[in-house]
Amino acid sequence: MTVSVTQSVKRALLGKPIATAEEHARRLSKKIALPIFSSDAISSTAYATEEILIVLALAGGAALHYSVPIAVAVAALLVIVALSYQQTVRAYPGGGGSYIVGSENLGVGYGLVAAGALLVDYVLTVAVSVASGVAALTSALPSLLDHRVSIAILMVIGLAFANLRGLRESGVLFSVPTYSFVALCGGLVLVGLGRHYLFGGLSPVVVDGSMEAAQGITLFLILRAFSGGCSAMTGTEAISNGVPMFKPPESKNAAVSLGIMAGILAFLLIGITLVARLAHVVPGETETVLSQVGRAVFGGRSLLYFGLQAATASILVVASQASFAGFPQLSSILARDGFLPRQLMNRGDRLVFSNGVIGLALLAIVLLILFDAKVHSMIPLYAVGVFTSFTISQAGMVRHWWKLREVSPGWVHRAALNGVGAALTSTVAVVVAVVKFTHGAWMVVVAVPLLVLLFTAIRRHYADVARAMEPVDTREVERLQARVTPAARTTVVLFISQVNELTLRSLHFARSYRADAIKVVTIGGDEDSAAQLRRNWKALDSGIELIVQPSPYRELVRPAVAFVRSLDPGQDHSVVVVIPEFVVRHWWEAALHNQNALRLKGALLLVPWVVVVSIPFHLAGPDRADPSGDPQG
Repeated sequence: MTVSVTQSVKRALLGKPIATAEEHARRLSKKIALPIFSSDAISSTAYATEEILIVLALAGGAALHYSVPIAVAVAALLVIVALSYQQTVRAYPGGGGSYIVGSENLGVGYGLVAAGALLVDYVLTVAVSVASGVAALTSALPSLLDHRVSIAILMVIGLAFANLRGLRESGVLFSVPTYSFVALCGGLVLVGLGRHYLFGGLSPVVVDGSMEAAQGITLFLILRAFSGGCSAMTGTEAISNGVPMFKPPESKNAAVSLGIMAGILAFLLIGITLVARLAHVVPGETETVLSQVGRAVFGGRSLLYFGLQAATASILVVASQASFAGFPQLSSILARDGFLPRQLMNRGDRLVFSNGVIGLALLAIVLLILFDAKVHSMIPLYAVGVFTSFTISQAGMVRHWWKLREVSPGWVHRAALNGVGAALTSTVAVVVAVVKFTHGAWMVVVAVPLLVLLFTAIRRHYADVARAMEPVDTREVERLQARVTPAARTTVVLFISQVNELTLRSLHFARSYRADAIKVVTIGGDEDSAAQLRRNWKALDSGIELIVQPSPYRELVRPAVAFVRSLDPGQDHSVVVVIPEFVVRHWWEAALHNQNALRLKGALLLVPWVVVVSIPFHLAGPDRADPSGDPQG
């Protein structure tokens, strides 16, 4: 079988197609699934501490000692959410996370809210992660700061291509940055604590006393700092959405991976925040907090410092991998249920939901351009959606255990854990929405309901189509036969612009249709061309009058449709429009023609009582007659 140039390029970029039968063998082991699904959450330790410190710094250096208790509170909430989601992955091994749990236990509306919130969060995750990676890169190489948007866009495109090659391949590719970051950050924490408590302390990066307080320490300030730290929890749901991608036993492997992720994240978040406090680090405009901690612990010119920056930049870019795994999977489930276009259900050559991957990349690029690839501009949008989905998922699990109370021993303890998690995450969702509302969170608050309206509109459309196309049984045949009766009169309309071989073929077809009337129409152009066409048509001696439809503004489609609509169909009259068009030899040659035939067909599809017939003319070689006069040419 020959392979076209397009297919050859596609295979070079994405690899050879994978058969559907190989899907089971392509599932992920824990060591590969961990960097795919956990990179988002783990990488957030690179900026979660900074988000806490940025808010606390408003109250001066004295407020920074609250950073460690806040990090501990975020880590405690993370543990509760992780334990709750371990129950979810065991109860719902088919994936879908909050959407499935909410829909089945609380109602479809709750499930759609969770799905909308998650889709928004996935897009934000890609944008924030890539922007953070670029920030880490520009911290080490400030000369690149003015090019951050272009660098970020190139990174998103690279991630999209990597994911289009397949999840297993991207997991192997991205495991190195993830494990390198964990090792270097873990070493940073251990070495930093060891130097402080065993070898006489760390050299302060910035003295706290040099900071002036812009406001006092208030409960609202503490809550704002806590909501910033909660950005570390985004991505926690990704594993519950992707359970079917794990190797058997799927639920067990997913639960273990979730536990490992939560342990690593909690350790790094508390550890980095503590070392930053011991080194008296404060947030700056041109250097990240993690970079300052790295300089304090490893030294600003050491290989370990530059290795840390490289690993940080890499994992922050790779962090969006969780979204590239979760967004297409969730979109495919929503499409399966009729809430998103069905094209999102289609797997590409590499068994990946390619349309979902491409859609996510495009949306993330739009965000990066709108917010100039600045992390702090996008962070306020970040946590509202994910905590909304957390709450719906855990509330749904409480209802799930209640329904299974008679057959599930220990259901009370499970329901209690999910109930505590739901109460905490709902509180955090409200806090985040309130404290960040004027900083941009309002966009998410508005976007999620709009997405739910979009979901329901798409579902309604598919339901209408299903009703219209519903198969009928034998009892309905007589009723349908009475409605679908043959038309008493048929008119064939043939559009032409020249007399050539294609015109003659189309005319022969029109005559073979056994129509009651044949109308040959040309759309009026310049007088010389119209006069020449009349002479050629008269010489043809077809016995059919040539009708010239006026076009004072040199249009084709609108006058043609107007002529067809002027033929009042009535209840016993059908109209068949014959459109001649030629087919070029090479795909690139299509760009050399104006595609009039395609545009005319598209317009006529909106006329319900018209049947459109295309007469193709294939260009087999240069000796063919020039068909440029047909509507497409």
